[in-house]
Amino acid sequence: MSRLTLPADARVAVIAPAGRFAKDRLLAGCDTLRAWGYRPVFGPNLFAADRYHAGTPAERLDDFVWAATDPAIDAIWLARGGFGCAHLLPQLPWERLAARPLIGFSDATALHTALWQAGWTTAQGGALVHGPVVQTMAPAPPAGSTSPVLVDHETRAALREVLSGHAVPLPGRRLCGPPGRRDGPVVGGNLTVLASLCGTPWQLQGAGCIVVLEDVGEAPYRLDRLVTQLLQAGCLDGCAGLALGQFIDAQGTDADGLDYGPLDVLRDRLTPLGVPVLCDLPVGHGPRNLPWQVGRRGVLTDGGLLWAFGDE
Repeated sequence: MSRLTLPADARVAVIAPAGRFAKDRLLAGCDTLRAWGYRPVFGPNLFAADRYHAGTPAERLDDFVWAATDPAIDAIWLARGGFGCAHLLPQLPWERLAARPLIGFSDATALHTALWQAGWTTAQGGALVHGPVVQTMAPAPPAGSTSPVLVDHETRAALREVLSGHAVPLPGRRLCGPPGRRDGPVVGGNLTVLASLCGTPWQLQGAGCIVVLEDVGEAPYRLDRLVTQLLQAGCLDGCAGLALGQFIDAQGTDADGLDYGPLDVLRDRLTPLGVPVLCDLPVGHGPRNLPWQVGRRGVLTDGGLLWAFGDE
């Protein structure tokens, strides 16, 4: 994997291959990028709209292909998650794409997984950063905005470290499985998106990898269903371990008044794998969404996820 460095004055393509975004939040997030020395360049169809998507599939595909082929573009930063990245995968001109840093999370998991498995991170200049989307990078909520989440100061500082070629440890605690260290490429992301890739050519192949999972708004029984799908599809066969991020708005209570939460369900489903499973990593849909590189070799310990090489 080539070293990730995004220099000052880098031209960053801002595209929306998935859901519609709040324009005021996006523009405020671009102000943050400019304050860091980057030059946001809007995709030709960035402000298109088609129902709940940021443009038709053709418009969103055209913007991604532009961002991943134009030699004047140094990196790609997604405006928002939502849903829609999967629409692009069958039409991508793989032979034309030029690897470069691609930053995003949530629905970006579809692109991250497909591009990683296609060798994006082994190509010169290629990197896949699971980190905040542009509309969460606004310095403060725009006047009159009711937007729920902007990332916090620690996330911003960590992201600048990652874009400068460093790596940021992700603290956590052991949920289940045997203690001890495991290492391997770190992959994964949003659980719902990963489950939606099952049965497609881009299904996650987690053998030998540390798999990160996070989600938002999924009740425990739905988390059970999603993880069961990954397990039965073989996505986690032979994985080295799992690192669970945040599961926001996921508490459940059954009809008998017994309280349980997402970690109870995830422990039940993942313990039989017999691998270390960590939880509470500061990754996901909350204000603390520390960045990490998809495909970079990591070390899973009882206290968190570290990185196996570099100068960190």
